[in-house]
Amino acid sequence: RFHNQDGTITSSMASSSNFLAVGAESGVVNLYNDKHHHHHHSTRHPLASTSTDKTPLKSIMNLQTSADMLKFSDDGQILAMSTRRETNGLKLLHVPSGTVFSNWPTSKTPLKYVWSMDFSPGSKYFAIGNDHGKCLLYQLKHYWDE
Repeated sequence: RFHNQDGTITSSMASSSNFLAVGAESGVVNLYNDKHHHHHHSTRHPLASTSTDKTPLKSIMNLQTSADMLKFSDDGQILAMSTRRETNGLKLLHVPSGTVFSNWPTSKTPLKYVWSMDFSPGSKYFAIGNDHGKCLLYQLKHYWDE
């Protein structure tokens, strides 16, 4: 069980090789350094502590309602964050810079209510399932230039 420093209720979690993302019912997503988790073989997760000594590297406040789903791309460069409680409730974070992409999704992107999402192996594609039963598939140009 993870306890948020600000006392909010945890609604989702995701981890990459370097980071732990924790979403709250308030819509805030906190990003923590998680390098020790994958490089040290201990029985206790370093962020499992209930003390307040773990401060987030970044707090992302772009979702207006509960952060229901979090997903890192394969290489941990992108964090997808979504809520089921508002239409078009999806944001992508460029993890190295700590910047939320402002150019996508736009108000014209037909996401509707996001019910599921995932990156393809290699992260060249991003799939989104919505409340209309559609699976939207997007090509991530960032990974095609490599």
